[in-house]
Amino acid sequence: MNTVKICAVIPTYNHREKLGAIIGALPEGVPAIVVDDGSEPPISLGDIPARLLRLEKNSGKAAALKFAFAEAMRAGFTHAIALDADGQHPAQLAEKFVRAARENPRGIIAGVRNFAGSAAPRARRFMNEFSNFWFRAETGVNLADTQCGFRCYPLGEISKLKMDFGGFVFETELLVKAAWAGIDIVPLPIPALYDADSVSRSHYRPVADTLKFSAMNTKLFFASLLFSRARLKKMSLKK
Repeated sequence: MNTVKICAVIPTYNHREKLGAIIGALPEGVPAIVVDDGSEPPISLGDIPARLLRLEKNSGKAAALKFAFAEAMRAGFTHAIALDADGQHPAQLAEKFVRAARENPRGIIAGVRNFAGSAAPRARRFMNEFSNFWFRAETGVNLADTQCGFRCYPLGEISKLKMDFGGFVFETELLVKAAWAGIDIVPLPIPALYDADSVSRSHYRPVADTLKFSAMNTKLFFASLLFSRARLKKMSLKK
């Protein structure tokens, strides 16, 4: 527990307005790393206390997260709390992720949203239920929210995973490979926050992203049928 060192990583593409409030709500001792994913104009933090990284070309959330995780490890952090820049993830709850990570230092702490009474769009609810079904089929693990990006990752553990997909499906594939590798996935209940601004500025594409998601799950599902657990674990890890 004494060796756990946690930062927050916040990818952003043309979202700056809420960064100050998000970073200001993080618990003391959890510094922020902001990754500007090719925003135009480039993000400027001003007096916001965070480290700013930049990808010159917009490369998507997966690339921004990978970049942030690698930089966090180089800076000596053992864990990273990932949260979005649009305000959908209540940063004040990061303290709960910190406590859970200290209690489960080798596990992924996965935010599980409560959609009851929320303003979540119907397409988002459908995608989450669709994702939960395939995750359970591929891993045997029940998780009520496999689409929430508010998570705390053990960087050393996830750096060993062999990832084949990027873009929208990266975070879900990461959960599948983690389950195959024997990394615990610890659910943490959080509220579902949606407002008109965050929904309208989302980069989620219902048709294109659902097709990509289906292609990934086809591959992972058939692998889970064809191979033993020992083989799946080997397949999930880098050589």
